[in-house]
Amino acid sequence: MKTSRCILWLMFMSLWVMATADAGTPNMGAVLKNARFVSYTPRSFSVVNGQTQPASLDGITEDLRLLRNAFDSLITYSCSSGLEHVPAVAEKLGYLAVIVGIWDPKSEIEIQNAIRLAKKYPKLIFAISIGNEGIYAKHYTPADVEKTMLFLRNEIPSISLTTSEPFFLYLKSEYFDFFNKMDLLLPNIHPIFETWFIPSDAKNGAAFVLNVASKLQSQYTQPLIVKETGLPSEPASMGFTQANQSAFWSEILKQCVASETRAISCFEAFDAPWKPVVTKGYFPGSDHIQEAHWGFFTVDGKSKMVVNEIMTKRNKTGLGKR
Repeated sequence: MKTSRCILWLMFMSLWVMATADAGTPNMGAVLKNARFVSYTPRSFSVVNGQTQPASLDGITEDLRLLRNAFDSLITYSCSSGLEHVPAVAEKLGYLAVIVGIWDPKSEIEIQNAIRLAKKYPKLIFAISIGNEGIYAKHYTPADVEKTMLFLRNEIPSISLTTSEPFFLYLKSEYFDFFNKMDLLLPNIHPIFETWFIPSDAKNGAAFVLNVASKLQSQYTQPLIVKETGLPSEPASMGFTQANQSAFWSEILKQCVASETRAISCFEAFDAPWKPVVTKGYFPGSDHIQEAHWGFFTVDGKSKMVVNEIMTKRNKTGLGKR
């Protein structure tokens, strides 16, 4: 009898622990409908001449205080080099949700950091993104991502798992099975790389993004967050200006409706002067000068025209209501 009671007690406790863990995990539908996402790399982080300057805790704190008026949820790109401090700061500042990024699916440091953070902040971290455009850039393979996914599912089964690639990979039949294994779709949909795109044509640019998102959702059953889209604010010689950037986001906010199955993350929080050189290492062929200017804020923390669009329209759009 004692043995039976012990077994029953252990079973009850196991079920209670599982239920408690699940109760602490944010509901994805509610997060997508209510969150105001921004894709975030700290200003204190950089990669220059192949050398990584880690993000500082003070720098992250300053960044997230600045962003908090316009945004309440974050998508990061890495879980090392200082970015592992983001969830702690986000929790203190009252952020709603965080998708933690793992830059290198084969990095043991990032994997272990992601597990530790997911367990420590279960009410904040609702998903982990394993990699960003590395399959397209041939820096790793789908098998590398799947291996890490399997490990994470065993360690933190309540956390949603995904990866991020350019939208056209999701439309290729050879990747259907791979993306169907994700709990969440996190594509990058950039109209600026389409040959027909005109930076001053905000209406068509925004419509393209939402049409692609709809096509992906007709093909897959998972919820979707557009991780990257938008317009750089420079250089003017390429048609990239603050006015055009602001017009693009004004239009996409007008066309997008809050939903439990779709959201758009503002890309990105801050300008990053170091990015063109790094991007060229991934995608040769041009100087990628526009990559330094995607930010809603300058590297000095000054808001651009586009921030006004977020502040005035955030309660009426797919960026969320609070």
